[in-house]
Amino acid sequence: MAWKVRKKKREQPSGWQEPGVVLAALGLAVILVYLFWSAPVPLDEGEADGGGTQIHVNKLLELCASENDAFRTLYTKGVVGPGLKQGLAYDENWLVEGAQSGPLPAVALRGVAIRLDRSPVDLGLFLGAEFAINRGNRFEGSLLARFHEIQADKQPRHFLDVEQGLYTGMYADIAHAEPCVSCHSTHPKTPKTDWAMGDVMGATTWTYPKEYVTSQEALEVLHALRASFTATYQSYLDRAVHFEEPPVIGTDWPADCRCLPSAEVFMAKVFEIASPQSISLLTDAVIQEEE
Repeated sequence: MAWKVRKKKREQPSGWQEPGVVLAALGLAVILVYLFWSAPVPLDEGEADGGGTQIHVNKLLELCASENDAFRTLYTKGVVGPGLKQGLAYDENWLVEGAQSGPLPAVALRGVAIRLDRSPVDLGLFLGAEFAINRGNRFEGSLLARFHEIQADKQPRHFLDVEQGLYTGMYADIAHAEPCVSCHSTHPKTPKTDWAMGDVMGATTWTYPKEYVTSQEALEVLHALRASFTATYQSYLDRAVHFEEPPVIGTDWPADCRCLPSAEVFMAKVFEIASPQSISLLTDAVIQEEE
């Protein structure tokens, strides 16, 4: 194996920095401000670095998967779990007229995907599986082969889907909650009835058409994703207020009551959980590309 020899840089005056590093630092400063102190509001043109700093699409998809983990985990453990104990219901038919329920975590993810599809960014999202209840979500061909690899080691896969011309990231969707196992095993349309805790039930799959993005583009994708999370959760609250026994919606959360956090409260917690990991991913991505 040939080793790449890097030329030794000539010494620079004390305090001197490579221009690329300076630009990267400025871009990261904007990212830090956005992630830690900003709600998901539109970015003005030129607000973030749209210059030469490039981020590989794998890091972008990893960022999206990490943010989604925060949203979905908090929704499952902080909203659905406590809600079930207080008599609230969650199912796939929550949008049917007169329904007295909210969306299951996987169904909420579908809502996020629909909103992303309507957004100005080209980020794609779907939850696929080999034994999906909805036939339209079943993996086939090369995607099924990739999924089998993920089932074997539970590690993400990043690749170019040649047929679609899309860079793709697949992340294991593992059964961590008993309600998920029982629901999928007993559903009238399920093709598999023996799911168990720890099984790889599917793969959250992200797509993007470009191999590299600027930090500006990364922030636009992040904004669209966070806005989709917020709108999806708010749509649940909008229906919950019309239940026959509506829950109390506000800041009293978490609490042992029939209550739900407002969208502002819930999403603030999601962002608090997600931001440190997102900053780490973006920082690593920029440093790697600048080296």
